[in-house]
Amino acid sequence: MNHAHQTLLDHRLLNNWGLFRLIVLPISFWVAAALMQIDTTDPAQISGMIALSVRLAVPWLFLAFAASSLIILFPGGPTTRWIARNRRIIGLCFAAGMAWQLFFIMWLVTGFFDYYMEEAYSYYDVAEQIPGYIILIAMTITSFRFGRRMISGRQWRFLHKGGIYFLWGVVWSTYWFELYYYDDIQMIDYIYYWMGTAAWGTRVAAWSKSRSLRQTRSSQA
Repeated sequence: MNHAHQTLLDHRLLNNWGLFRLIVLPISFWVAAALMQIDTTDPAQISGMIALSVRLAVPWLFLAFAASSLIILFPGGPTTRWIARNRRIIGLCFAAGMAWQLFFIMWLVTGFFDYYMEEAYSYYDVAEQIPGYIILIAMTITSFRFGRRMISGRQWRFLHKGGIYFLWGVVWSTYWFELYYYDDIQMIDYIYYWMGTAAWGTRVAAWSKSRSLRQTRSSQA
């Protein structure tokens, strides 16, 4: 069973750009299908497309956030080795999904500015979104060889480690606010809140395991 599992995970369609297409194409088709069913002259429905695009992107952020921790917690498993190989692609899938969100935000701002300011605008949201998109774009560019050459290795590690924490915090806090401060709660809000919490839990567990291993090696030295 493990051999068959490993063979499946080694398939080219489940790795690198094959995996990217396998994830991003259905996301794009879903968004396009939803777009064809709405009244594009209604700003409220454009706003709904913003929410849809985020929901399609969020799972890949949480998986990318937990990836390095899962590798520490389960180093020998075929699934974690697959995650390790495709961590960059998983992050790029999140970025692609968020590109749809940015597209609909710009549509709302340029086409329905009054609605955006009266109904959709929030200083708190903008204060998170602007730096969030700057960080996400920078992380996306530096995920490629040409972009990585623009900065030092230390800068790259700072950007990607700090950036993934920031993006996780922005998304997770959105669902936290949704659950604790709003009335129109949907099941997906609970699911994503607990997915984000579980992703954070893997970080804590991996830190604890790494610390324990260091102490053990130190005591044996």
